[in-house]
Amino acid sequence: MHEFLLTFQTTHQALLAEKRMKSHRLVNRLIPTPTEIFSECGFSLELSLSREDLDPVLAGELFPFAECYLITTVNKEKTVYEKIHP
Repeated sequence: MHEFLLTFQTTHQALLAEKRMKSHRLVNRLIPTPTEIFSECGFSLELSLSREDLDPVLAGELFPFAECYLITTVNKEKTVYEKIHP
């Protein structure tokens, strides 16, 4: 399992994504977009998924999103966001 963060262009997109992820029983949490990331929407979706489960999301099959980041925690203190899509 990996932690990912999805950003959105609108709040409507973020809420739709949260709803669709829950309907597929995939672990997610709607959070304020971290200050380290620029996004047009103030909400992001934090996901705990295998890379295999992430593929349909990245393909845009479930809902629209702006960007996807891999979340890594360094020394249990600093969170790093590595952009992986687009």
